[in-house]
Amino acid sequence: MRVLFCNKYNFRFSGTEVYLFELMEMMRARGHEVALFSMADPRGEPTEFDRHFVPHIKFKDQKGLLTKARNAAHAIYSTAARQRLRDMVREFRPDVAHIRNIYHHLSPSILWELKQQNIPVLYHLNDFKLLCPSYNLVSHGRSCESCKGGKFWHSIRTKCYPGLGARATLAAEAYVHRWLGTYDKCVDLFLAPSKFVRDKFVEHGWDSIRFEVLPHFQEVLPLQPAPEDAPILYVGRLSEEKGVDDLIRAMSQARDVQLLIAGEGPQRKALEQLVDELNLANVKFVGQVSAKERDALITPMPHYGPAFACLRDTRQDDPGIIRTWASGRRLGYWLTPGVGTPWRDGFALSLR
Repeated sequence: MRVLFCNKYNFRFSGTEVYLFELMEMMRARGHEVALFSMADPRGEPTEFDRHFVPHIKFKDQKGLLTKARNAAHAIYSTAARQRLRDMVREFRPDVAHIRNIYHHLSPSILWELKQQNIPVLYHLNDFKLLCPSYNLVSHGRSCESCKGGKFWHSIRTKCYPGLGARATLAAEAYVHRWLGTYDKCVDLFLAPSKFVRDKFVEHGWDSIRFEVLPHFQEVLPLQPAPEDAPILYVGRLSEEKGVDDLIRAMSQARDVQLLIAGEGPQRKALEQLVDELNLANVKFVGQVSAKERDALITPMPHYGPAFACLRDTRQDDPGIIRTWASGRRLGYWLTPGVGTPWRDGFALSLR
């Protein structure tokens, strides 16, 4: 089978891409042909289809009203992205398309091209973007479902995403594709990583018959006991909604315990400044890690490894949770007020 994966990043930008590339490798190992349609970026591994990729677009730090208007229009509906996908489909001839994170850089317009080419579409949900223009159903640190029922204008009013222009673009994108019926007409099946995600969409009025639950996979490695002086490990994107700043503040009360922070993101500089302000010698940033390096941190060799991993505001389908459980590690988590996800095999950190 030929499977066309569509994702806006062609490198390991976040957990979404880590999962994506591991899935593609697994499909190859089972004899399937896979290809990626994405945005051009030198950080990605070269492929034979790179010439079809959408040119690199940088939405942050844009200069000039014309550039901002052009990029906003692209994020809502891009005929250029459709044309590039059309050319790639003509060459690769996929049997099915697997959609991941396509927002803004590729735009939902590519779903219409796949429909026109009669290619079945599996839309793999990795966030709540179709329900919430700002992705997370969280506003200012609290659970928020104000946009329920297509009331996307709330995302502008509540200022849950930085920048008025950005919020207006996100709301416009949501309204345009709701009016066009993009997700109703162009998607054959939604893949939810957990029953929680599926049920949340059903709660917001989506038909349950259009969803299947496909949990994330994780290779189970041999269990190794962690030594008594093992550190705490955070693995994930360094962004505000992850709450790493809370974890760092907590480390000021446990200076005899080491914290390793693995990942990159827009909040790294601010987090490093916080570590300096608190004069913490027990917090270390190790940067972005590969899949093997990640597994080496979570599943330790006998002489090294984390006592437990920490996550915040996430669901049980999160790959970080699955890797932690699969390696026999304890899981620490802290939740945004109002988020009522059922948990097991972990303990709560009351930091907010």
